[in-house]
Amino acid sequence: MLSELWLSQRYLRTGKKEKIISVTALISMVGIAIGVLVLIVVISVMSGFDRYLEDKMIGTNAHLLIEFYGGSKQPYQVINKLKDLPYVLGASPFINGQALVNNAKSIFGVEVRGIDPKLQAQTSKINEYLKAGSYDLNSNEIAIGQELGLRLGLGIGDYISLISPVTLAKTDFLVKGIFNSGMFLYDSSLILTSIKGAQDFYKMPDLVSGVAVKVGNVYKVDNIKEQLYRDLTGVGTYQVRTWIDENKNFLEALKLEKVVMFIVVTMTTVVAAFGIVSTLIMSVMSRIKDIGILRSLGAKTKSILQIFVFQGMAIGVTGIILGLFGGVALALSLDKVVDFISYIIGRSLIPKDIYYFDRIPTNINIGDISVIVISALLITLAASIYPAYYASRIIPSEAVRHE
Repeated sequence: MLSELWLSQRYLRTGKKEKIISVTALISMVGIAIGVLVLIVVISVMSGFDRYLEDKMIGTNAHLLIEFYGGSKQPYQVINKLKDLPYVLGASPFINGQALVNNAKSIFGVEVRGIDPKLQAQTSKINEYLKAGSYDLNSNEIAIGQELGLRLGLGIGDYISLISPVTLAKTDFLVKGIFNSGMFLYDSSLILTSIKGAQDFYKMPDLVSGVAVKVGNVYKVDNIKEQLYRDLTGVGTYQVRTWIDENKNFLEALKLEKVVMFIVVTMTTVVAAFGIVSTLIMSVMSRIKDIGILRSLGAKTKSILQIFVFQGMAIGVTGIILGLFGGVALALSLDKVVDFISYIIGRSLIPKDIYYFDRIPTNINIGDISVIVISALLITLAASIYPAYYASRIIPSEAVRHE
């Protein structure tokens, strides 16, 4: 094994007549490095955006929703039971429903959510999202998303007319707060009011839709969901839905997009791997005499195969290491690169009024990095096999006669 490894590295350091092999090897190495670098940066940015969107989903909604069939008249008793469970960090009552916005320009649907502002802060980040006014809401007061306010030209102190699907009656509400969650979906269609305001609007006195729950680990909500069914008894008939259940289609689309981008960008590494194939073929053709001599001296087919596989892997591994360090460094300093480009072109690449953030979210995940490195190694190995196999099949007598 050691002799084959030594010979493979020696063949990479070619003589003057074979400098083209070294140049081709260098180009292949750089190609592999660029492929791995780009893949790490792209996947890190996509993971960062995924984490950013998940944070906004969880910040606006609770981790789990306990919804009672027919509503519940004793939500605070349920909340007291939930607080005794070790995995529950907070709970708050809510009423969910739909309504129609009726203004001079158009009629469209929105979601109306009745909340207890004090307890709601325990299960979501609505306090962090408040931009103007307050959540101290009376029965005829609401808080709206910033995008909805811009669409309707509303501000603090203005009135908005909502039509209840239950009574079909129009009710005027005073805008007392404006929030910005950072997600257009919520900021353009979500309206918050008090529990009493929602009960009056939907004609459901003394009832709430359910209880929102916050837990410690947002990525283990499926397990906690099953545990809740076992631990929460004697409160009536209910169902539990997690934030993943609520956004399942959207989250699946993000996963599919990430997989597709991984496959597309991996093609860069595959193209670079063809350089390894050509490098090894040229190396084999220039070493036919050496191969014949080695075979005549008793070298086995396996040894010849290993020599050229090691040679191809040396090119690939070096490129992977360079790409790994370069990709991680670029992902960590991506904001500085964006700032530099913005300075050069004289305007921001990421307008905050459009994207709600002024920094590119990145998340360097060890699992993603491992998949990228292993994939690059497999591609390099696959590129090395054919030239190495070709070299191992050379007949010693034919090789010497050829020379």
